[in-house]
Amino acid sequence: MQSHLIRFIKDFLYRRGYKINKVSTLALLHEDYLKAVSGYIRKNPVLFDVGANVGQTVSKFKVVFPTSEIHSFEPSKVCFDVLKDSHKSTHNLVLNNVAVGSEKGSLDFNEYSWSSLNSLLKRSFTKSELIDSYKVDVITIDEYCKSNSIFKIDLLKTDTEGYELQVLKGASQMMDENRIQFVYVEVFFYENYIGQSSFGDVYNYLSGKGFNFVRFYAFEYTGEGLASRTDALFINKNFIN
Repeated sequence: MQSHLIRFIKDFLYRRGYKINKVSTLALLHEDYLKAVSGYIRKNPVLFDVGANVGQTVSKFKVVFPTSEIHSFEPSKVCFDVLKDSHKSTHNLVLNNVAVGSEKGSLDFNEYSWSSLNSLLKRSFTKSELIDSYKVDVITIDEYCKSNSIFKIDLLKTDTEGYELQVLKGASQMMDENRIQFVYVEVFFYENYIGQSSFGDVYNYLSGKGFNFVRFYAFEYTGEGLASRTDALFINKNFIN
């Protein structure tokens, strides 16, 4: 009787976008974040790639989650053209040539000779030549999900070169309603951009939204040997048994 009840509850929640698992701490600590989350999200997950660049993460998503639905966001005109061309045959991929932030509007976007450094913020020091600056449209995740009838995000990845906190603030309602399961976010320990968010900013915000920190990944260091940046994984505590 109890096993039938448990199965009924699992099926009921699954149809509404939730999946119940016994979360293994060791599994979550896998050095590949996609493999770490793969056992805890739906078979056909909804994945957000904020700061898609030319589609590197899209390719990784499709290897681990071939039937996933991916929503990519990239404000750079140059990078977006490459992204669109390189993934024109990728199924269940929605491409958006916009920036993501805490509120809808438009902002100056800075394009550097190294496209991986492109940002809505200006760099604190010269490492790459600024080649262009122009206005881009900015949307929020909350607004986007409402407009596109997206009930749940299984994994939100954001790599926006210091603008991560604003991206997360724009997903406030989705988080409050427990509709985001995992967040994979770039974090900084050393000032790379003027006005950037720090790891502490991101950690405090996500903790306040009910997320638990899982682990860091590969670090980048300054010339002095100080931690500069890395990526961090968080899980919504409501998905942990």
